Amino acid sequence: MSASTTYKRATKKYAARIDHIDGDTSSGFVLVPVGTDFVTTITQASGFLNFEMDGGEETYLSLSSVKRITEVLDASSRRRQEEDARTADTRARTQAETDKQAEAEQTTADPRDRSGERTSPFSRNEEYEALDILGLGEYATREELQGTYRRLVKLYHPDRLRGLGVSDKKIAYAAERLAEINNAYKLINKVLKAA
Repeated sequence: MSASTTYKRATKKYAARIDHIDGDTSSGFVLVPVGTDFVTTITQASGFLNFEMDGGEETYLSLSSVKRITEVLDASSRRRQEEDARTADTRARTQAETDKQAEAEQTTADPRDRSGERTSPFSRNEEYEALDILGLGEYATREELQGTYRRLVKLYHPDRLRGLGVSDKKIAYAAERLAEINNAYKLINKVLKAA
């Protein structure tokens, strides 16, 4: 890329009518960065709005001179927005059902005593020590265990540390720590499988 070449961010065009404070109107396109929507661009603009006139001339409008910005939708755009709204509504309903089902499964999976209190599947001191090594609480789930284990293995793995140029003393400490993590993981995983 040469020094004279300038970077231009990819944008989408949204047809819009601009009503100015002085009574004039402009029609053209609001240039919206890819990955952002029309409303977000308008509400987060600070001072100026990137605008392309109907004739193709790109300019910046001072927001202090703008009275109103109206998105102009043709029939296909309106249909697409309605479809997007229906899709979002369907996704929201599906997510709500999934959350409800997950909550029901968790409720049935939670071991509880007769008083309704949740009981811990852990009973021995070594199990609690293993939880401390992994940094987990006594009501940890298998998903939490696996996520924590993966994170700790990445953190303490000697091969990764060697690649980063860490001293031999620190690599030896990490290897010891990794052995503790592996033993703790095996113990907790066994308890959670049996629960």
